[in-house]
This record gives sequence, structure tokens and C-alpha cells, in this order.
Amino acid sequence: MTSLSLNFPKVAAAIVTYNHRVPVLKLIASLEQQNIPTFVTENNGADGAAEAIRKQFPQVSLLESPANLGGCGGFNCAALAALSSGCEHLIFIDDDAFPEADCIAQLTDFLDTHPEYIFAAPSIYISSQPDTLQEAGGGVNFNRTNPVEAWYRFQVNPDLPPILDIDYASACCLMVRADALRTMGVLDWAYFIFSDDVDLCLRLRKTFHKKGACLTNAKAFHDFPWAKPFAPMRLYFFQRNGLRLIANHRAKGELKSLFIALMRLSRRIFYSALVGDVEIKQTLVCAFKDAWQGKFGNWDSWITFAKNRTQLNAHFFKQHAVKRILIDISIEDFEADILRSLKTLHSSATVDILCDEHRASSHQDNPSYTQVFTRKVGFIKPLCILPRLLQQKYDLVITDATMEARRPSAMCGKQAAIFHNDALYLAASHPYIAAVAHLISLPIGLLAASFTLHHFRKPFPAGTPPTEAGELLKTIGINPEVGQPYARLKPDD
Repeated sequence: MTSLSLNFPKVAAAIVTYNHRVPVLKLIASLEQQNIPTFVTENNGADGAAEAIRKQFPQVSLLESPANLGGCGGFNCAALAALSSGCEHLIFIDDDAFPEADCIAQLTDFLDTHPEYIFAAPSIYISSQPDTLQEAGGGVNFNRTNPVEAWYRFQVNPDLPPILDIDYASACCLMVRADALRTMGVLDWAYFIFSDDVDLCLRLRKTFHKKGACLTNAKAFHDFPWAKPFAPMRLYFFQRNGLRLIANHRAKGELKSLFIALMRLSRRIFYSALVGDVEIKQTLVCAFKDAWQGKFGNWDSWITFAKNRTQLNAHFFKQHAVKRILIDISIEDFEADILRSLKTLHSSATVDILCDEHRASSHQDNPSYTQVFTRKVGFIKPLCILPRLLQQKYDLVITDATMEARRPSAMCGKQAAIFHNDALYLAASHPYIAAVAHLISLPIGLLAASFTLHHFRKPFPAGTPPTEAGELLKTIGINPEVGQPYARLKPDD
């Protein structure tokens, strides 16, 4: 670690980077212009980020990890080093998040003048669509079906009050009082990625009986992964850590969100297994099994999407005489990419599209489509379109890979394919099995949740650092078995 002599800075920044050399260099340059001491954990990436940081920003405190510690572990190492500087406030920033020039100053002034708040965050906009809000903090209520809710998500140019009292904020840009972290501790090492920021905010508010704020006039722009290729990694940590969060923070009588989470997880395992979406099924089984066993931190059984699937080529379209295609779209950002792939594969088939009901008008104006079909939301209503689609006798139905198993409508043709990372992959096509599986998955899920609920009623213990972080923590002066700011090593340790 390159040390930097600091005289109690007002704000210090903690950053974790992994194979994001270009954006992290841009972020560091911005912080340097604001004279903000920066502490960066480089998570053993392969893009030369550590070397570039050393060369271009020798004043930055760089911590080079021997392994990928995840966003949680990387943030913790950088935060622990930053807290040693004596800063008053610490700001967590993702390596692909960019606060506007006055953003950090606004957050700092707010915490300085509002002692009743323990953390503050800006409104987060999406870099690729800068008029669209990712979130403005969020609320947490364990008596809801979905206990964690990001506020104003995907609203375009929303009219917001200047200050929102929030239950949590994303760690992609989050300022916290440093003394609170020194007393309570940093992120729970068990999370690796996802839900660690929600957990931190809930612990801060509970420990210090103070509030959190989103300053909506302070803005940051984030490379939100809403149109990135599906990764089982995101699904695994989202599901596993979600169970941990609910188990650790719900009040004694708040069982609704825990029951619903277990029911949904069981339903999806059962359904994805029956329809042949093997990557989804394997990922969810791992998430449930590891949560059941209290196994957190990194994932031992990483799964790659489409590793064992057949990629479609031009020969496939000729061999199967593909004349009619339906696109069953989930993430509409992929629509143009799917059409472009079909042209690359020299497909001359006519193309129809199935979309959400509120998106029909935008597709009806698109000359690429012969017909536009719509689906309704709900449990039974999405099945109502299936008989009509089966009558169309499609040769191929294409859907985009998401964190959900494919709908029965995605299997209404002779062949089915999944679009992933600019390629088409063959998928199982069993529409009738899928429809039946969809219906009976609900009672299966309810039954499974009833049997497993009791196991998750007891909170999990706080996580500890992985062995790979040991030497780095010793360098910072932190006990590697604890990994918290109040567990400093003695000079002779």
C-alpha cells in the first residue's frame, strides 16, 4: 500500500475497482481536482488498472488485493484505510459512478449542518440515459412482499423534493459519518456483493437512532447494469444475500417478506428445472443451499450462462427452414441487438414481437414487425395469450436472457432460442409443460416455504474477512480475523 500523509481531511473516498481501468482513472482524476484523498482497492483485475493508478496518481493510496474480494471486501479494505486518515466523512463510490462537480460538497455540507442524519446520498442517474433515474435512495419494510424498494426507479426527469428521508442508499455513491463507522464497523464481510449497502444503512440507523437522506439536487451518474448480458453471479448473490438481509433485520413478528422470498425462490427452482433453463435452476439451488447452510462470502460454484448450449448460426436457419419468428422481449434494450443478429445470420424470416401491454404502440410503428402481441401482468393473465401464439405456428421464438426463467410464451414455436451477449443459443421448447409448471409452481412454492420458514427465522452471525484479505488488512493495521476499524493490531502483532 502506498501511504499518504494526511492531516485529518474533511472527506476521504473509498473505491473498489475490478477490470474498470478507464472509468476508475476518470473517477480518480475528478476526485483529485476536488482535493479529496482517495483510497482504492484494486481487486486483482487483469486490465492493468493498478499499474495505471500508480503511474498517473502516485498520491492515491492504492491497495492491491491478491484476489477478487468482491465489492463488499474491496470497499471494506479501502474504507478501513481511509478511516485511518482521521477523516470526518467517508464516501463510498463505485468505480463506474461519477458524482457531479458539486455533489460531494453538497453531501458534506448537509451532514455538517444536520446532525440528526447519519448518512447522505445523491440521486443516482443512469449514465447511458442521463435523464433517467436509477434511484433516489429507498425504503425497507419487512411486512411488504418486496421489502427493499428503490424509490423513483427509472422515472424520467422526475420532480423530487430537495431532501428525501430514506431507509437506505446505494453504495455506488454514499457518504457516511466516519466516526459512526469507526464505532459500529464497516460493511458486513459476508455479502461479497449485493445488499451489503442496505445492511450497512439499516445498522447505522438502528445503532445511532439517526436518519438517512437523499439530496436530490446532488447528482451522480452510474453505469447501471439494466442492459448488460445476464450473469448467474448477479442472480446468485441477489437471492442468497436477500435471505440473509431479511433474516438479520426483520422484527420478530415480520414474517411476510421472509415467507414470500422463500416461496418465490422455491417456485423458480421448480419451474426452471421443468422448462429446461438449467443455468437458472443451478444458480438458484446454489443460492438456497448456501443460505441454508449459512455459507456466505464468495461463491464456490460459479456458473457460466450458455457454457453448454448450442449457438445458432446461418446453417441452423436454413436447416430448419425458419420462415416465421417471434421475439418475446423482456429487456427492450436488447430488441435492436436481436434484430441485428438476425440480419447477421442472413435470416429472411418475418418477425413478430410479444411485449408488455404498455409498450405496444412503440412497436406497432416499427416496420421490422409484421404483428405485435401484448401480454398482461399477473399470475394467470400472461398465459391467456399462449393459445393464440401457438396458432401462429412459429418456427423459432427468441427471448432475451434475464434473471427470470423463460415464460411459456417463449416456447410457443417449433424451436426456441435465448439471446445472450450478441448471440443466439438453442433452448428447450415445451410450452404445455411450461404452462402446467407455471400453475403448479405456486402451491409447490407455498408448501416449500412453509417447511423452510423456521430455519431462516434466526439471524446469521456477522461475517469475517476471507483469508485472501489477511495480508492486506495487516498492512492497514487491522486484525485480519475481524476486519473492522475497532480491531486494530498492536505494534508488536
